[in-house]
Amino acid sequence: MSKLKYNKNIIYNEFKPDFLILIKEYPELKKYIINKDDKEGKIENVENNISFDWSNNDLSLLMTKCILNYYFKIKYYEIPKGYLIPPIPSRLNYINLIKNLIIEIKEDNIIGVDIGTGANIIYPIIGYSLYNWKYICSEINQDAFDNAKIILQKNNLEKNINLIKQKNKNNIFLGVLNRENKYTFTMCNPPYYDYEEEIKIEDKKRDTEFNFDEVYYKKGELGFFQKYFDESICYKKNIFLFTILIGKKSNSEIIYDKITANNIIKFCDLKKIQTGNNMRYIIYWSFYSNYNEFIKEKLYSNDYNKFRPILKQY
Repeated sequence: MSKLKYNKNIIYNEFKPDFLILIKEYPELKKYIINKDDKEGKIENVENNISFDWSNNDLSLLMTKCILNYYFKIKYYEIPKGYLIPPIPSRLNYINLIKNLIIEIKEDNIIGVDIGTGANIIYPIIGYSLYNWKYICSEINQDAFDNAKIILQKNNLEKNINLIKQKNKNNIFLGVLNRENKYTFTMCNPPYYDYEEEIKIEDKKRDTEFNFDEVYYKKGELGFFQKYFDESICYKKNIFLFTILIGKKSNSEIIYDKITANNIIKFCDLKKIQTGNNMRYIIYWSFYSNYNEFIKEKLYSNDYNKFRPILKQY
């Protein structure tokens, strides 16, 4: 590990849906309750000690829809079969961590960038619902892009969330962001896996639905980060805060060391996020000491359009 110590505090999930209220508001949830008495409708005295069959993908999607509707006023939310269903608490943890990092910036000036937003487009719709953040979000998979677009259209969010089709799998920010603009932060939940066999090994005990583009990338999380970081250097005048969510502890430590070893980084940290039994790692960095320094920085001239990679692939 780098000599620069990372933040060892664990941020636990602060958002806990009230299942009793949700069941009363959305009675269709009852059929997924494990407790016998609860299934029969006797839920008055169980408080929040309710057990669900979380291995059921239909329940996962229904619960996500109910939470988004009740807590975030999202009227329409559908995800096609075969795509990841986002657990809201862990997504909200990521958003709130960013909120704490940019708390001094006026909300009217905040524009987030969500790389690989997926069919669920979950970060932009929660970020806008909670904090009125505007978003630029990208997606490479055509079916996921089409579904995310429908979610935006049916919730009248297109004026505040701009969905862009990334046409080149080798690019992250290139082809998505305008060099003439400044953006507040980026966020990304990259593909975990390096090859199909690893997916089978990791998920052999779980009934998890996913699309190949959501979980696979050449050299996995480390390969995706390398490209992400290379392009962050080239877009350093456009973006104040770069963030990435990593699933594997070993990968997070390698990534943190690589960032802190670069002397052009002004600040960087690694934070652990725990939601239930799941631990994730969020790494963030900036090429500026503070936001005012970033705002005063002049952008590249209009003829600076070529992507120039700085670091070698590993």
